[in-house]
Amino acid sequence: MSYARIVDIRSPIEGTPRKSHAWHVLREAARVEPDEAARIAWYRDDPIATLGMRTAEALVALGRYEEVLAFLRGVKLDMGLEPARGFGSF
Repeated sequence: MSYARIVDIRSPIEGTPRKSHAWHVLREAARVEPDEAARIAWYRDDPIATLGMRTAEALVALGRYEEVLAFLRGVKLDMGLEPARGFGSF
């Protein structure tokens, strides 16, 4: 009986981009922009000034998806979409 080879889906190198990183960024972006077409256009085409004028797509490809997630969380706070937490929220 022959079995299919088991493939390790984890990245062998820390910081290597994976599809799941893009999905995490797009899911976080959905909390800011509900329109899917606008969200995809932002991800692919709009450079982020505070992250070196690179697009979210380019940053994820470079393994910098955590920075994009932090940026989006900051946008949510600025827009009042997420309550502040910690000592600063008093």
